[in-house]
Amino acid sequence: MPKAQGRKKSSAVRNSSRVAPVSGKNTALAHETRVDRQAIVQQTRPTNTGIPGMIMPGMVALGCWGMAFTFTVFSTDPNRLLFGGMAALMALMWSVSFGMRVRKVLRQK
Repeated sequence: MPKAQGRKKSSAVRNSSRVAPVSGKNTALAHETRVDRQAIVQQTRPTNTGIPGMIMPGMVALGCWGMAFTFTVFSTDPNRLLFGGMAALMALMWSVSFGMRVRKVLRQK
């Protein structure tokens, strides 16, 4: 059976992991690696800001509030208040996240 070929790493990933000394001849190389790192960091920033970035946290918050209500009211489990409280705490965290995003979008306009 033939062996599988190894995957070659791209040069951008290799340059970002190497740290070049800043003395003498290598100053231009050090500057290039800094520029490469900045380009990589800029490419990995999240792009779902604004209104599209608020859809998922809003839906998750509503779902968690629904679970908290369902666990508390409709469940017959003896631990229904514990489960409902945990779901309410989770819903509260998602609601705060959603509120912060709404405030950020309203401040930009």
